[in-house]
Amino acid sequence: MNKRRILYKAIAILLIIASLGGLASCTPQLKPSPEASNEDEEKEPPKELEELKKSIEDIEKALMSMHEEKKRAKQGIISSQSGGGQGQQGQQQGQGGQQGQQSQQQGQQQGSMGQEQIQIQMKPEELAEYQKQQEKAKLQEELAKKDKETLEKFESLKKDVLGLHEKWNSFEPKAVVALAPQKSMEDFENALNNLTDTIQSKDEYINLLSVNSLYKTLPDFYELYKTKEPPDLDRLRYGIKKVKLVAEKDDYNSMKPALEYLINVWSVAKPKLKKSSSELMNKFEFALNDLKKSIEDKNKTIIDAKSEVLLKIIDEMVQSLKK
Repeated sequence: MNKRRILYKAIAILLIIASLGGLASCTPQLKPSPEASNEDEEKEPPKELEELKKSIEDIEKALMSMHEEKKRAKQGIISSQSGGGQGQQGQQQGQGGQQGQQSQQQGQQQGSMGQEQIQIQMKPEELAEYQKQQEKAKLQEELAKKDKETLEKFESLKKDVLGLHEKWNSFEPKAVVALAPQKSMEDFENALNNLTDTIQSKDEYINLLSVNSLYKTLPDFYELYKTKEPPDLDRLRYGIKKVKLVAEKDDYNSMKPALEYLINVWSVAKPKLKKSSSELMNKFEFALNDLKKSIEDKNKTIIDAKSEVLLKIIDEMVQSLKK
């Protein structure tokens, strides 16, 4: 760790000296306007940082989509893209006689004539059991198909995570020149390494926690530049998503420090927001209090709902700050 700190300091000193040397070699009469223009450009977040953030967002979206689809599959709900109808069939299970026969005929239009004859010869209770087994087999087939698709998606995500390392290494020298806190750089790199390890597990939930942890440190780098929105908004997103995720596992021990972090960041962020956002700030304040109460009550449904409300308000704040 000490060697890495020495390396950061050495790189920073060399790059600063090189920059000063370049300025000294130029006469002040030559390019006054471009110099001023360059100073303005340097205040903007570099493209390397923007590309890094965009890639993190893409990975998070892919993982969230997979996570939600997995939860639906576990509930026995087949998406409409798969040719579905499973939810309705599930409601019709156990209804023997003519209703069961009609449901089976509708769901098995491509079945052979022999199967239809077998169904006709069955007693109502036998037909209901047969229908149940057919639906179970179909669900297992769908789950196997989804598992295969998930494996393929994870292979693609592994490449995307490796791409994050490349983008991080492209931004890293600029972070050093901009005098980024060494701890922030180390924390981000540790979080990135952790994501690289967890992506091997092919667990959507664990990887969502890992990719979300990148948002805890990423705002530190945006604070080095001129931005249209306070970097604290991304810190708020991190805290809200952390609460939302750990609530799924009823992990209230992890939820309390996440809530405390969220409240502290909000107190820092409020003075940085425009007065024109006062209405949204009030909405956020009330929703945050509701979230706090739902955590105290250990009401997972309300925690999820209030988390979504808070994330939506942040998006509205971002839009209002662009005006």
